[in-house]
Amino acid sequence: MQPTVSVIIPVYNIENYIANCLENLLSQSYRQLQIICVDDGCTDGSAEVIHSFAEKDGRVVYVHRQNAGVSAARNKGLEAATGEYVFFLDGDDYLHTQAIEILVECALKTGAEMVCSDYTVTESLSEKGEEYTERNFTQTDFNTLFTKGKTLGKCCFAKLIKADVAKKVRFFEGVAMGEDGCYIVLLLNENINVYATDLPLYYYYRRPGSATKSALNEKKLTIVNAYDRLCDMLADSENQQIKAFALRAVFYQLNNKRRLYKGTEYETLAEKTCKQIGNKHLKAFMKEKNISLKVKLMHLIRFKLSFIK
Repeated sequence: MQPTVSVIIPVYNIENYIANCLENLLSQSYRQLQIICVDDGCTDGSAEVIHSFAEKDGRVVYVHRQNAGVSAARNKGLEAATGEYVFFLDGDDYLHTQAIEILVECALKTGAEMVCSDYTVTESLSEKGEEYTERNFTQTDFNTLFTKGKTLGKCCFAKLIKADVAKKVRFFEGVAMGEDGCYIVLLLNENINVYATDLPLYYYYRRPGSATKSALNEKKLTIVNAYDRLCDMLADSENQQIKAFALRAVFYQLNNKRRLYKGTEYETLAEKTCKQIGNKHLKAFMKEKNISLKVKLMHLIRFKLSFIK
């Protein structure tokens, strides 16, 4: 029998998009699916749309929770997942019709615990990719996923993950940015076997008002809290490459956000948050042998100068 793939979809007020997402999933060439729609306290008609699909197809599962953000919704989905693999999909995105089939094929052939594909950023809800008869996969690593090309590791979508591996880690709740990249870093810290393809199997729909386009706000600042927590969790990691990445990332975000928020209504909050987190990790950052002296001095100077009035 084919293994079941649990597709986890966090849903919050996307009644204009969720039907397209579900129709796409139900037309996948791979049929053995559990489609978990986690209603994160929607106030629009999203729940009604999901229920209408669930009545027609038993693979669609409706789960409700009080509004607590996308991380909490994904964690709820992990609890409900019963498949051998999980796949995270945003409710306004969709997939190439062969996506799940191709990813499962690779996982079964190679024993990969995570299989990554490329993705396409689109402003269309009806991309139709060509049929893929050749599927080339290569074993990949942390460096490739996080420092090259589109840095595929910095998002949780476009990845098929063995369920028992996916459930070892949880998304950081209470943060609105960077939570998915941190989740993938923690998975890779488990020394899992990862394969990737350059086939663009995931369609990332960039809709008006999406988080990536919206103006600066308190939620966007929470990315520094995400990397703060990541550094805490990796403090005793034996994987020095991943540990160094987290420390570099937190100081990059601290310096970047301190600059961006300067002169805005959130300047005081940004200054307080960045100073506290930076001072907390500064000693470990400067002692890390896998970070060059040049990078250390660059971030140190920027960090110190950013608080000079």
